Amino acid sequence: MTIADSTPRIGDRSYQSRLDEAGVLDQRYVLVHADNATLDLVGETGAPHRCIDFMSAFAAVNFGHRNPAIERALTRSSDLTGLFHGPDADRVAQWLCARLPDPPGRRVLYQVGGSFAVAAALALARRARPGRVMSIEGGFHGLGVDAAALTSVQRRFSLHDTGFADLLAPEVVHLTPGVVPRAWDGISCLIYEPVQGANGYVPLDREWLGEVTSSAASAGVITIADEIQCGFFRHGEFSPATAWGLDPDIVLYSKSLTNGMYPLSAVVYRRFLEAGADPVYLAHTFQTGTLGTAAAYEVTRYIDDNDVAGMGAAVGTRLAELADRLRTAGLARAVHAIGPSLSFEPTAVASRDLVRQAFTDGVLVFSGGRHGERIRVAPPLTIPDAQLLAGIERVWSAAGGRAGP
Repeated sequence: MTIADSTPRIGDRSYQSRLDEAGVLDQRYVLVHADNATLDLVGETGAPHRCIDFMSAFAAVNFGHRNPAIERALTRSSDLTGLFHGPDADRVAQWLCARLPDPPGRRVLYQVGGSFAVAAALALARRARPGRVMSIEGGFHGLGVDAAALTSVQRRFSLHDTGFADLLAPEVVHLTPGVVPRAWDGISCLIYEPVQGANGYVPLDREWLGEVTSSAASAGVITIADEIQCGFFRHGEFSPATAWGLDPDIVLYSKSLTNGMYPLSAVVYRRFLEAGADPVYLAHTFQTGTLGTAAAYEVTRYIDDNDVAGMGAAVGTRLAELADRLRTAGLARAVHAIGPSLSFEPTAVASRDLVRQAFTDGVLVFSGGRHGERIRVAPPLTIPDAQLLAGIERVWSAAGGRAGP
């Protein structure tokens, strides 16, 4: 070993845990600047690396990194107390309820992060209707013990999968897509992702999901739409469940609720679920974090002031063209182009190799699926068209496509 080989690199000197998603790349990188869909990074050797973000920070920055309209939240005061929300919290709650059926009959409970939102939804449902929880095969609902018990994909990647979640197995029923239960006895609630995120952006069949949720509701089972990753126009609609006419009792939001600025989550539930909960309180040290509701309010203003659906449609058109190219060339199977997102299983290269090659070429995509076999492409809706096209060509090449004439 030479002296150069034994010299510690940035990653080796870092005090940060290596137990995170950075392990999918060959080395650790530090983000030094981000702007809309552009990321400027520095590698372990100190070499700069610029890339196009085609994963929108796990669907958190649907409206672009450091969106100036949303960053106005950083100018607000930071008053924080244990019992009171600021005015932004009620504005956002009213805005969220207004986008779902029966706004006056809904309320919003804020939590921190998606796993807390799932836990709160399960608590509301099981208090109102005791029983087991039904989730759908292919769903991913978080890292908490209760959320992990509902999850059926990528659990082997989870640091939290140490056996505790398995103790809850008797309380969980996993439903196979395509099957409609004949009876709902002993079931408290049904939780589903309209588009399964970690499973690789796989949409559930709308007709089947409508039949299942209608059957559940008729039996008094509480329905929960987990839109933490698929909401806020990630797949072309603010709320896929609502757009599909499913009318869930509880809808969960997080991630892009604040455009990635703060891990705020919102549990939007029907008011009848409060019955019998008093004097039970669901509190958390940071549930009144002022940056979260301030950022969420700016996100609501941004959506109201801009044609976000149109932005998503423009991105979706480009990604649909890539989907057709991949299919025609035989480079992908099980392809789903859903609004401004694309997912597929590559056939010419392994998904892990595609992710690494694309990153080397300057575009950041990410894998998904039960075993990480799928590729997910999800640019910010605000990405400039020329940059989108450049990134698409790099994904095409990484998938094994040949350059044009």
